[in-house]
Amino acid sequence: MQVPVWKYLKRSVVSRMILLILSVLGIKSLEAQSVPSVQQAQFRSQWAGIQVDHVPSGGDFPPIGGLGALVGSLETPDQVQREIEASLSGLDAPDPFTFNPTLGVGWQVSTEGGKSGSSGTQSSAYASPALAIGYNRDHGPWTLSAQYSIGYQYYLDSNYTGAGTGVAQSPISQTAMCSAVLEMSRYHVNALVTVSTGSGYDSTSASYNLQTSVSGSLGATYVLSSSTSLAADAGYSIQNASQSTATPNNNSGSSYADFSEIYALTEKTQLSLIVSAGSSSQYLQEGTAASGNTPLADSQNQSRTYGQALMKVHYIYSPKLIFDLGLGTRYVSSSITSSISTGLQPAYTLGISYSPTQKTSLSLSSGLQASDVTPELNILLAWRPRDKTQFSLGISQTEQFANSLSGEYVVTKGVSGTVTQKLFSSVNLAFTGGYATQNFVNLSSENIPGQSSNQLPSSYYYGSLSLYWRIEEWVNFVNSLTVNSGQQQAASGGGNHPQYLYSIGLNFSL
Repeated sequence: MQVPVWKYLKRSVVSRMILLILSVLGIKSLEAQSVPSVQQAQFRSQWAGIQVDHVPSGGDFPPIGGLGALVGSLETPDQVQREIEASLSGLDAPDPFTFNPTLGVGWQVSTEGGKSGSSGTQSSAYASPALAIGYNRDHGPWTLSAQYSIGYQYYLDSNYTGAGTGVAQSPISQTAMCSAVLEMSRYHVNALVTVSTGSGYDSTSASYNLQTSVSGSLGATYVLSSSTSLAADAGYSIQNASQSTATPNNNSGSSYADFSEIYALTEKTQLSLIVSAGSSSQYLQEGTAASGNTPLADSQNQSRTYGQALMKVHYIYSPKLIFDLGLGTRYVSSSITSSISTGLQPAYTLGISYSPTQKTSLSLSSGLQASDVTPELNILLAWRPRDKTQFSLGISQTEQFANSLSGEYVVTKGVSGTVTQKLFSSVNLAFTGGYATQNFVNLSSENIPGQSSNQLPSSYYYGSLSLYWRIEEWVNFVNSLTVNSGQQQAASGGGNHPQYLYSIGLNFSL
């Protein structure tokens, strides 16, 4: 989250230029953000502790499943969100270091808790130790922030599978975030790195696996004059999926670099010429066997690279309403021979930020650019009608290389929402739910024999209802019910049924 440096600057020509540039950077970062997904909430539902790699989207938008299904920090979701936002904004604090160990104990019941591989409802006592460490400090023009968290879910009954077998039985989750922002009178530099690793059910491969994700970005802006500036951005991300037959050791990744020349036509209007280049890639190890498919005889490497030129107009209609529109062209080249993936193609971006009141905010971003095969869409709505009530809604369409099928993109459409309600001074109720569909876009006219997406789930829903009661400062009571149709198990009478997970327990702050 960027600190609004203009509040410290005098209203000079240069400062007005920086104000306009940083407002564009805010919209640009919005375009890069994604709505909290149902797939991610499902995958992380058994993780313990705060997930510090989830950078808040702004406002009071609470992270979907932010506390996990079982144990997190002692704070309620809205309190956690406000504290993370405060830490990321670089606000001065008496002590820059935070140390927050927690322990959750309780009982869990699962419809997938069958012992020794058998199906049926079973239960087990659990213990969930977790630790979060943070550092947030302003050092002159620098704003530095670093966060790390680790959690472990342990079942006392070694035969209880909970959410899965093997790697998913007692998952260890770790997340980390590090950001640095340098703000000077004529230039602005920001860097962000996030890391996560943990186990869960991956709907894109219909398997339990271990996923490790790393992403990093670096951006800089320099003001040449009262009306002209230069900006550069670069980023890289990679996700490794392993420990399943569908994803034995598979990678998908992307990289990009942008260079912009920015002209301030007026205090409210800005014109930018953006030149970009980047790539997306997929690596599937030999032996990969997604559900219903034969194993790959050889390792597969696929990639798509692009070059793009975009003209963008940024217009501040009012402090509450901002528009962003970009049009251009892109050239996409692929290691996959197909007319859909190679050649000169159009590119566009659209962004709208609207905050009619202090209690309501709406952000929309959409675009068809880079190596996209379908338009991407992110809509974020946050609404706080009362101090005790918060509502958020996210709608998205995203794409990435599939992690279990060669030469295919998985396109995911989803809607997710969260409602939090303070019932009493120390009792909070939270509901998170969502629905998603996924389809696979084949990028190759030369299909790999035996590879298809027919056996992978096409749609699924996820919901979690939780009651938080803060008994004392050091202990709270958590009661939650989660339902998930995205990781179906074969029912004894035939067909499939969704997973139901119920837990009751206490969280202690050590």
